[in-house]
Amino acid sequence: MTVKIMDTKKKTKKLKIGYILKGYIFFVAALGVCLLGLSVGLFFIDTKAGLISLGVLVLFVAATILFLRYQNQRLGENLIKFARNYENLEREMIADFPIPYAITDMEGDIIIYNDYFSRLHSGAPGSENLCDLFREVEPEDLKFDGITKNIAVVYDNRNYRLHIKKLLVDNDLLEKKLVSLPMQGLFVYTVYLFDETEIVNMVRKGVDEQMVIGSIYIDNYDETLEQETDVKRSFVVAMIDRAVSNYFQNCGGVVRKTEKDRYYVNFKRKYLANFQRDKFDLLDEVKNIDTGSDIPVTLSIGIGVGEDYTKNNENARLALELALGRGGDQAVVRDGERVYYYGGKTKQVEKNSRVKARIKAIALKEVLMNKDRVVIMGHKNCDIDSFGAAIGLYRASKTLGKKAYIVLDEGSNSIQQVLPAFKEDLEYRDVFISVDEADAYVNDDAALVVVDVNKPDYFEAPRLVLKTKTIVVIDHHLQSGEKIDNLSLLYHEPTASSASEMVAEILQYISDDVKLRKLEAESLYAGMLIDTNHFTKNTGVRTFEAAAFLRKNGVDVAKVNRLFNDSLEEIIAKAETIRTAEVVEDKYAIVICPPESLKLENPTVVAAQVANELLDVRGIVGSFALADIGGKVYVSARSTGNVNVQLVMERMGGGGHLNIAGAQIQGATVEEVKRRIILTIKKMIEEGVLQ
Repeated sequence: MTVKIMDTKKKTKKLKIGYILKGYIFFVAALGVCLLGLSVGLFFIDTKAGLISLGVLVLFVAATILFLRYQNQRLGENLIKFARNYENLEREMIADFPIPYAITDMEGDIIIYNDYFSRLHSGAPGSENLCDLFREVEPEDLKFDGITKNIAVVYDNRNYRLHIKKLLVDNDLLEKKLVSLPMQGLFVYTVYLFDETEIVNMVRKGVDEQMVIGSIYIDNYDETLEQETDVKRSFVVAMIDRAVSNYFQNCGGVVRKTEKDRYYVNFKRKYLANFQRDKFDLLDEVKNIDTGSDIPVTLSIGIGVGEDYTKNNENARLALELALGRGGDQAVVRDGERVYYYGGKTKQVEKNSRVKARIKAIALKEVLMNKDRVVIMGHKNCDIDSFGAAIGLYRASKTLGKKAYIVLDEGSNSIQQVLPAFKEDLEYRDVFISVDEADAYVNDDAALVVVDVNKPDYFEAPRLVLKTKTIVVIDHHLQSGEKIDNLSLLYHEPTASSASEMVAEILQYISDDVKLRKLEAESLYAGMLIDTNHFTKNTGVRTFEAAAFLRKNGVDVAKVNRLFNDSLEEIIAKAETIRTAEVVEDKYAIVICPPESLKLENPTVVAAQVANELLDVRGIVGSFALADIGGKVYVSARSTGNVNVQLVMERMGGGGHLNIAGAQIQGATVEEVKRRIILTIKKMIEEGVLQ
């Protein structure tokens, strides 16, 4: 059997027995010619000697002919016998090959296999396919470039390395009928199965024995326990300590309390899968501790997995920051660049202290004072909150004597109620710059301030973060796993109602000379008004304190409210949209904005308002309004606070808050998105993430 191995560096070599036989015949013929020449030469010397030589030549030719005629049949029989023995030996070698071995066609159908391979499956050759035998092998895996490919597979609880080698079949293989193929010049695959079970087990054991580091923080220690008596506080703290210690010590972990509200934990990685499977039920266990008040104790857990202790510790720190940034009451596992979330069902309690706002305002002032100019931008499809926060930071920058610019897509429908007044103001004539113009304003001499967004993909101009080393982010949305490496300052407050509220607090501390103009104060107030649904959702003490500060700066409350009065067309559109509502699992309402509503000036605002109004329906705890605008589906999600719609939107590629979230989905119809949301809700209910 002759098989060509595809190798561009070495020429294909063939060895055929016919070439050797031809060599013997050529030798005999050459000897006869030599004798003939000798006879002719002897005739010129001695006629008698020439005749004797010619006679010898005749006898040689006659003897050769008789020998070949006598041995021809025998030689053929021996050659055939040798070929058959060689072929049988080849088959026996393949059959007895101590590694499972097979040959498949281009589609993966098994043609030849040895005894070791036959133990893996039953059936005649050609009746099985690699993709049927091994679920890890897909048809696309057999269409690879190059000569070889390795695939890790599991069969009968053992781990194998499936080594596939591409071969080109030539005429000899077809002539011997070892392979039945419809045509010549095709590829076949030789398949070897190397048992690596012991190696895999050793590697897995090494991974399981790695130590994992965790950081645990009591989210609302002061808010929950500061009003309690010393005895009651000690009792509650002891209950929390015992719950945390038992949870990790049951798996041989080490727990150390580093501060009154912080713990350090260390345990083997093999137990992490159990914690993840149980969705870190320590979160619920601690929440069930009776504190004597209506506010439950919640934990934030950050688990770090890395290559060494240093990396583990850093990942644990980043995971805890992410858990806190997402509102607390959850566990975040950071394994390299992969991040996993668990929990997050409780609304975070607002912290009454404004110390953080003052510290961040002072830090922001230092950042801005060291730069020549400030460039401010929000998120794509700018809304009132993003716009108001940008205006407030513009005023802060101007007060500090810095040139300031706002990157803005003026085509956004959401800001058309307030933007015209600024366009008519002479001071703002050159303040607003387009996304294309922004590149000329951002460099190492500029500070880039991002408001109302923390996901780089959602920035108005994401590329700007690469053009400067000084970046500030001010946001109230829950954090995602994405990260900006060269961040100079992060002010993230998920308990704030809006970015406008956060900026209003900053303005009170960044300088004593800050004086908001009436138009600017009203834009900030409008941002708070929209994000709180007219101060009925996600509000706290600091929300109203910020509103009072803006009112002192001249806000006309009645005027701002009139800006958002609905037109008759909008009221009709909302009514028509609500008529399409579908209730899922008796708790979640989903609507699709009809085509008529999309013709309105602000269709996304209408969708958000519909989502808010659906929460007024008895029994509805979560709502989703979908609008197909320009081939992109916008989803507005709202909840009463009993469920976390932000977790649903994250699975759809979006984000937001526990009770206000959204997503923008490209490349899908609105009906497809609706089905995805329904399936996501049902799956999360099965997982216990949603109620």
